[in-house]
Amino acid sequence: MDFNKKIPEIEAVIEYTFKDKSLLRQAFTRKSYSNEHLGRGGVKIQSNEVFEFFGDGILSAAIISFMIRDSAERYEYGIRTELEEGDFTNVKSKLSDKKNLSRCMNELGLQRYLLMGEGDEKLGIENQPSVMEDLFESIIAAIYVDCGMNMETVMRSVAVMLDVDSFISSKAVIQSYKNELQEWCADKCRRLPAPTYETVSETGPEHKRVFERACYIGGVKWGVGVGKNRKIADSAAAEAALAALIEDEEMKKCAANESAISELRTYAARNKKPSASFRDLGEEPCTTGERYAVECRFDGLSVKGVGISKKAARAAAAALMMESVRKTTSEPKEKKTKKAKAEKPAKAAPTKKKSSAKSASPKSKEVSTLGAKGGKPKANGKRQKTAKK
Repeated sequence: MDFNKKIPEIEAVIEYTFKDKSLLRQAFTRKSYSNEHLGRGGVKIQSNEVFEFFGDGILSAAIISFMIRDSAERYEYGIRTELEEGDFTNVKSKLSDKKNLSRCMNELGLQRYLLMGEGDEKLGIENQPSVMEDLFESIIAAIYVDCGMNMETVMRSVAVMLDVDSFISSKAVIQSYKNELQEWCADKCRRLPAPTYETVSETGPEHKRVFERACYIGGVKWGVGVGKNRKIADSAAAEAALAALIEDEEMKKCAANESAISELRTYAARNKKPSASFRDLGEEPCTTGERYAVECRFDGLSVKGVGISKKAARAAAAALMMESVRKTTSEPKEKKTKKAKAEKPAKAAPTKKKSSAKSASPKSKEVSTLGAKGGKPKANGKRQKTAKK
């Protein structure tokens, strides 16, 4: 790929034209590429790793600038805001987290322009969430440097790539972790007791108190949070509890699915088929946190399993494969059953013939009786003729 020819396409997508095109090229350069290629005169090419680091902080500053612009106003005592600290924290974390950045980058489709080494190209790492997140941050950092560290320019590009306005104004986004946990517990598939919160400790001077709060569900402590007031501490405790509950649920699923791996091996050996193969597909965007995907291939079939770890994803893929195998092996039996049912009337046909023969036998008797009766007139006829003579 000739990257220089692709620059106008990239600039059109992000709606920013670079003065120094080398900065944009560096934002798209993976370390694997810089390890395999040298610049003019044998100079080592710099990768986008440093841009990833800068971009993380620059993006945070841009998001905070948006929140001040849209959710705060000046008044005689300083500024007042529509949202509280916990709400701002929630918005910022959700806007800048890995799954959201990778989702936005995937929609823009810019990962296809990445400069990578041969190994990365074969693995197709450009579509991994962590890689797309790094690329997003690298582009923001490159714009920041190119425009002379002008935050207004950066904010315009971030707005194009992230759609910040609709995100901040959405009520679904501006909700505390307490609400999320409440909804998760109340889900009809779980129906867990409502979360409760208790103070573990209060420390620090009166003007700078630190609260530690614990989150309990059904009498079990699932998370602990710390904050400068009870609300912030409760939000942190709810976030920790939600993460712990999701992990616990996933691990139970994993334990239930692990037997499928050995079951799949046994099935392959018994039927003299090649063993199943597993391929790591990397991380995958998900609303409940990081997820790993693993592909399972067996006997011409392919399925994808997803879990909170590679082990869990592998077990899930094996379980899905066993389900597919059972379906395919049960189909021939169903066909045989249908065929047998179709053949039953043909087998019953001779019985009908016998019954028809039985039903016909009285007729034959009747005919023979008539014949016998009819024989008398013939005999009488002969006698009549004889009488005339």
